[in-house]
Amino acid sequence: MKEGLPKQAQGNAIERLGKNLIGIRAAMNHEPLTPFVCFGWGSDFEQDYGKDSFVMSKVLMMNEFYPLNRTYVFKKDGSSDKNHFSPVSMYFREPEWTREEMFHILKEVAETALRYYLF
Repeated sequence: MKEGLPKQAQGNAIERLGKNLIGIRAAMNHEPLTPFVCFGWGSDFEQDYGKDSFVMSKVLMMNEFYPLNRTYVFKKDGSSDKNHFSPVSMYFREPEWTREEMFHILKEVAETALRYYLF
């Protein structure tokens, strides 16, 4: 709006996230971890978005119905060596994220993944 452009369609960025997430999960398919982080902010992510929010229902489904705003690095649950869910670290809220907030979350994910591969 600041640039004089019309508001984007609701969920536009979420559709792109879904496509990227498919690629990340395919690339990490044979690994026990999926160190992917996404930060989203804006009016679509109000704290009280309700169960019938169009955008948030898509985000929750993309994260295999695991809760948002939590850090996930390793795959979870599953009944065999290859059958696991791959929740990722998706952080969404209305106010914009600060660099410091994002840094701490990204650092935790990176350190966890590096520890797994190095040790």
